[in-house]
Amino acid sequence: MPSSLSWVSARIPFFTLFALLSLPGCDADGDKDAWGEFESDGPKVAEVLLESPPTEFSEPELLKPPRPTLFRVIKRIGLIEKDPEVKGMLLRVGGFGGAWARAADLRGALTSFREAKKPIHCHFETTDNNGFALMASVCDRISMTPAGWLNLVGVAAQVFYARTLLDRLGLQADFLRMGKYKSAIEPFTEDSMSEATRESLGALLDDFQQELLSHIAKGRKLTPEKVQEAMDEGPLDAVRALELGLIDDVGFDDEAREHLRKATKEDRVRRLPLGDDSEDLNLAAILEALSGKGSHAKPRGKRIALVYVIGTITDGEEQVQGSSVSGPFVRKMRQLGNDDEIKAVVLRIASPGGSALASDRMWHAVRRVAKRKPVVVSVGDMAASGGYYIASAGKEIYADQLSIVGSIGVFGGKVSMAGLADKTGVNFETLRRGQNATWASATSTFSDSERAALERMLRRTYWRFIHRVADGREMDRKPVRDAAEGRVMSAKEGLERGLVDKIAGLQAAIARARDLGKVDDDAPVEQWPPEETFLDMIARGSADEAIEDAAMAPFLAEGTRLGVPLREAAFFKDTLLSPEPILAADPYFFRIE
Repeated sequence: MPSSLSWVSARIPFFTLFALLSLPGCDADGDKDAWGEFESDGPKVAEVLLESPPTEFSEPELLKPPRPTLFRVIKRIGLIEKDPEVKGMLLRVGGFGGAWARAADLRGALTSFREAKKPIHCHFETTDNNGFALMASVCDRISMTPAGWLNLVGVAAQVFYARTLLDRLGLQADFLRMGKYKSAIEPFTEDSMSEATRESLGALLDDFQQELLSHIAKGRKLTPEKVQEAMDEGPLDAVRALELGLIDDVGFDDEAREHLRKATKEDRVRRLPLGDDSEDLNLAAILEALSGKGSHAKPRGKRIALVYVIGTITDGEEQVQGSSVSGPFVRKMRQLGNDDEIKAVVLRIASPGGSALASDRMWHAVRRVAKRKPVVVSVGDMAASGGYYIASAGKEIYADQLSIVGSIGVFGGKVSMAGLADKTGVNFETLRRGQNATWASATSTFSDSERAALERMLRRTYWRFIHRVADGREMDRKPVRDAAEGRVMSAKEGLERGLVDKIAGLQAAIARARDLGKVDDDAPVEQWPPEETFLDMIARGSADEAIEDAAMAPFLAEGTRLGVPLREAAFFKDTLLSPEPILAADPYFFRIE
């Protein structure tokens, strides 16, 4: 008898079609304009809603179109900037959490809009450090809802330590590391923060806080000292935020809209579609997807490619949602290298690392392409450890000021459950025909010979990491070693150490790739992986995966919104319990907000 999941999977197209037939339909977004149905309705002001940061890469959600991506949002803002009928913008912002680099990319696009002599008025109900810094730096006017609150409190990072918990459970983390700052193992081997971690994370926080103060002080015409005083009072209600000069008015969104109408002398306010609630699925798209004939049209002619490395880096041959898998990536890079119409590649990396083996395979694939055509790397919020390993193969590395880079180091080991077995009355009997035959077994810690073998592999992997970075960056080994030891750093420090070429965002990286590839400014961009909807996954036969991933997506997103980092926890769990012996992953589990 088939399992319940298999039964649902086999019948999900029928239920999906039944549920979606009643949804309103509209044409999918194209490249010709930013407005869809509002394309030619005369002069107007644009209303842009950013309740949360756009995603780097859109993951399918159950019965919903893809969420807006950073690339798409920046493109839409650029289109309305050039639209002579758009006279201004009402920007509504929510919390941006730890998406510092994505906020910087948006800041660049919005600053360009403002420099086109088009005013930007901002309004919010609640926001945080990052969201407010974005508004302060680009908005001509900021208003806040009377009952809202401003969570402007300065940056912080927290690291959990669970050694005592593991001891109580009878579990023992047995790990080795290369790099004194490579602290991924510390939450499970220590009860408190080491001095090396305190130093590395403290320096990172200093860079973030300085940048936060600078943006707000400059935008609100305050001194950094005054901004710090306001932060130390936070969180703030609307009246206090107004008294401190952080906002210009207290009112509701309709009042903010009316104020912008008067400032621009335009009555029409139109919501700019970003891809979240504006691209409802239509019946034709549903039927095409369910028929298995739907496809993502690839651009033709001379173009550049935008390739994403997002999430955990894993080894394997099949794409996994939320991860970057070596096999599909290597195949795609080979295809891009052989395609004469692809003139340059932009590699967008937002990853804390993962498998050292996968990272090395992917580094080699990028390196091969870079010998044939330009590869420009654009770092998102983080390209650490394995993420930076891959980035170093590119011709040039662009990163935003607060992108996290580095973490050149590796670790490996296992969690022994021998104590838990004793507590629960479980006994393991082992027969072996090799001294180290059970080295990966979770029933014991490492023996001396097993530990020596693991240390040898780790040391060689660490030196290979350093050599890969030195070769890719065309640097001597010594400065790479000096920047290594597993230390994470902001791109600002990475630039000083030669690990980054330029402080700039995704737009600048794409423009640089066009220039190096000698293609027109309007040459198309081919994205990989292509955006997929829930229906796309069903159409290609991944119904089980589609249901599981789509059902989990809103829970993960809501956890992030509430400050519960479920995605990061899942990554850390998968990394710690990975069957691979050596990992190049981010040094500790933290978020800077």
